[in-house]
Amino acid sequence: MPPQAIMGSSTLGKAATLHQLLEACIHAFDDNGELQGNLFPRTVLLMHRWYVTSTELAGKLLMLYPLLALGLIDV
Repeated sequence: MPPQAIMGSSTLGKAATLHQLLEACIHAFDDNGELQGNLFPRTVLLMHRWYVTSTELAGKLLMLYPLLALGLIDV
């Protein structure tokens, strides 16, 4: 059985940057602040300590969110 079948992904080995992960988390919320069943932000918040400290994560979110919300940067 190929590894993709076991892992469920053909993108195994490709990594997103922290910036891309945080953008995806921010965009997971709808205009009312609801996730609509999207578990991605929860997963990132639970697993972030593998890659970055909580302080650094919070700082990056505080810096990134206003820029995305105001449309000053595009995904």
